[in-house]
Amino acid sequence: MFGTDVQGGGPAGGNMMGPSTMGGHMEQGLAGGQAVAGIEKTMKWKLFFFAGACIVFATGVTTVLYWILHFTWGPATFMSEIFLLVFGLLMMVLDFPVPHPNETLVAIRDHCYKFLLFMTRFMGRGMWYLFLATLVFGALWDTKINWFFGATFSLYLILLGAGALGKGYLISAQLDKVRLALLREHDTGGNIEHYLSSSQKGLTKAQFKAMVENVTGEKDLFTDDDLDYVINALSFLPSSDGTVSREELLYWVRPGLMLMV
Repeated sequence: MFGTDVQGGGPAGGNMMGPSTMGGHMEQGLAGGQAVAGIEKTMKWKLFFFAGACIVFATGVTTVLYWILHFTWGPATFMSEIFLLVFGLLMMVLDFPVPHPNETLVAIRDHCYKFLLFMTRFMGRGMWYLFLATLVFGALWDTKINWFFGATFSLYLILLGAGALGKGYLISAQLDKVRLALLREHDTGGNIEHYLSSSQKGLTKAQFKAMVENVTGEKDLFTDDDLDYVINALSFLPSSDGTVSREELLYWVRPGLMLMV
């Protein structure tokens, strides 16, 4: 078993909340100061996403003002620009690149993630930015407001979305490799709960890494940051306290589709 004496850490508390209790415990997430959304860990990703948010917001502001000054009956087009304006502002709040935001900003992010869980996943962000790229292209290029910025902004969002999708798929595929190895081990008589002592509520980051190395034989399958993204994706909440609870571990290793990170 991966007891705490082996891994050099205290017992993993883990969150014991299943999906059904997710909505009722959000106060223990980001706003509680005990966790961060894994996708926010690396500053370079914050900067990339914040730049994308600024592009969407700038496009929304520019096009809304343009259609107000050049009034034309086009309610669908105008609502599309309002959509860019609102979501651009929301994304700027979510991705504002400060290492230690104040409690108010954290609380806003916490509530946003409650209803936009896909924003805590690389693959979710990737698909989202690819979708926004089509809206920005239509808002600036198709309407001939500004062809140059329409092409430039759309290209950046496409590259950002593709990069996030690629990053997410790579980690997801590696994580699924671990899950399949655990299932094979279980089929040959192993017990998944072998990696949890009877007194443990979950696996710490170091213990999860040791489990990965044990079942795959690969020491560096995940980087330190990748492990944070993985633990965040395994969490039943939009954020993670740095552990994988027993319930989260057992839910993940069930036969089924690959988990998106």
